Amino acid sequence: MPSLVKNVVNWGANLRHGSASPSPNSPPAIDLCKVSTSDLSFHLKICGKKPKFVDNGFKHPFCSRSCARSGQGPSPAACLLRGCRATGKPAFANFCSDVHARDGVRLGKAPGCDFCKVQPRSVGELCLACERQSRGNPRLRELKPDGATFKNLRAQFLSEWESSESNNPNPPSFERVYEVISPRESRMRYDQYRSISPSLAEIRTFHSSQCICDLGYKDSALCSFKSCGICSIVKSSFKSLAFGVPFNKGRFGEGIYSYRNPALADRFATSCTSSPFRVMIACDICVEPGQCANEEESLWVPTSDAILPVYVVMYTR
Repeated sequence: MPSLVKNVVNWGANLRHGSASPSPNSPPAIDLCKVSTSDLSFHLKICGKKPKFVDNGFKHPFCSRSCARSGQGPSPAACLLRGCRATGKPAFANFCSDVHARDGVRLGKAPGCDFCKVQPRSVGELCLACERQSRGNPRLRELKPDGATFKNLRAQFLSEWESSESNNPNPPSFERVYEVISPRESRMRYDQYRSISPSLAEIRTFHSSQCICDLGYKDSALCSFKSCGICSIVKSSFKSLAFGVPFNKGRFGEGIYSYRNPALADRFATSCTSSPFRVMIACDICVEPGQCANEEESLWVPTSDAILPVYVVMYTR
């Protein structure tokens, strides 16, 4: 042990005198308990004598919790599950393992991920795995009928439909709602477009297209058929419509059209399957305030960056 301490002190002296590399005869360096600082004297105060603590392959900056409390850095904390003395890990939301993380959610010790419901939240309202998956591909999450979001969207959908003087005056039966978990890139493009001009108004609109799969009837999986307009729109965040078409054509020219009144959007809702549902996408769009004056007209945006699919609505009529 005296020789070990002597070697550590000599190594520190070399660092203080500007020597970046040890001499050829120096013994191999030992990863001792310390913190990330250039002050070697501070290293030695944080023990500097014992190897860093390794737990299931993860190396902590300190040799023990006692040294961690004395140092400047994150202290290894016990697993959040009561009775477990293993070290908690950030990858498992400060539980020690995947099993204890699931147990923590099941026992009400930590709030569950909004998407998978079984892992604790790590990044916002999602667990680490679901947050990573949401970066690349959109996903659908069914909303509970007794939830506030479901009730609010149903009230908006039906009130807009009932106030319509269109060819579909009879209100439909509002059945199911799936929230669209959009990739981070899509949300960032939309937020950046909103920031271009403070005068842009954000409103809720509805967009319909043909749906040739059993989305929402057998499962919530998005299909890969290019002719399925609903799935193509959700998967691409309006960059690709049915058959890969990049835009609609209408009274304002090329762009994407949607309606504040779902009864008007319903004219474009078609289904080619055994599903009893008609399908519509509830969107958030950014438009010039002047477009909002006539609620019986379509609203137009010139780019997919100005519109975001938020919910997929299943209804019958």
